[in-house]
Amino acid sequence: MIKSVASVILLFCLSLAATRVLALPADMEADRLLLAAQAKLDDQNFEAARGYLSRIDGLKVTPAPKFYYLSGLIALHYGELQKASDLLSRYVEEAGREAEFYEPALNKITLIEEQLQSQEAVSQSREQLREIKASGGIERDDTAGKAYDDKVRKLYIAPTLKDSLVLHINSLLSSYEYLEGRIKNRDTSPRLEYQVSVQGPSQLSVVRKQVDPSAGGQASLSSSSLDAFGVNPFVSYRCSKATDQCVIRHPATGADWIVIARDESAAKELSQALTRLIKALQR
Repeated sequence: MIKSVASVILLFCLSLAATRVLALPADMEADRLLLAAQAKLDDQNFEAARGYLSRIDGLKVTPAPKFYYLSGLIALHYGELQKASDLLSRYVEEAGREAEFYEPALNKITLIEEQLQSQEAVSQSREQLREIKASGGIERDDTAGKAYDDKVRKLYIAPTLKDSLVLHINSLLSSYEYLEGRIKNRDTSPRLEYQVSVQGPSQLSVVRKQVDPSAGGQASLSSSSLDAFGVNPFVSYRCSKATDQCVIRHPATGADWIVIARDESAAKELSQALTRLIKALQR
């Protein structure tokens, strides 16, 4: 019995000693938690990283500037754009130009700014659509629009109007590819290829392929997706003699979206077909 009590006392003393060993001054504990959070971020474990950083808040110390950078990355991951921008800006201000993450922080602030502008543009586009509907503008245009839909259906026999419009759009994109240089030769000129598809009930996907024949036909791919629901469907374009191309503008942001060869009639037809497809996705 005495040995048992002695064992319990010994274990308690060892536990107490271990606790004292592990107890660090608050500023050093903050540094430890910051390193742990960065390690979790490197593993893409954002929830665990956020847990470590929240413990730093409880220490009531002034954390190292890196705290704000890591917190900004986590806020960005969870879509808290304004919070992420504020945190990254604070990191830049406190850490200075020679800091480890100075340039990555600035690049992310720019990215957030563009995303916020895009969200604002989408919101404005939806507001414009509501105004157009309220004024009856869509209904006035619907007669000509339905006639266009019927024309496309006859040209491209497909199960649905959406499928017919996609076939028509991709045919135009294939016929009017943008080729770089004064001498246009598909075998030697760098070119841009585009293809659209419908994903889900209202998603319009655009795949962009940049091909460079001089590099053995090496190509780089990128894609973008537009949720057609609630977006102003009217697609515009501009053609430039200086750049020898026509650019289809994104219906929500107004940014360059699709680039084709300089052909006014093709750009007009493509814009109309995209407008009708977006309208079809909104039904």
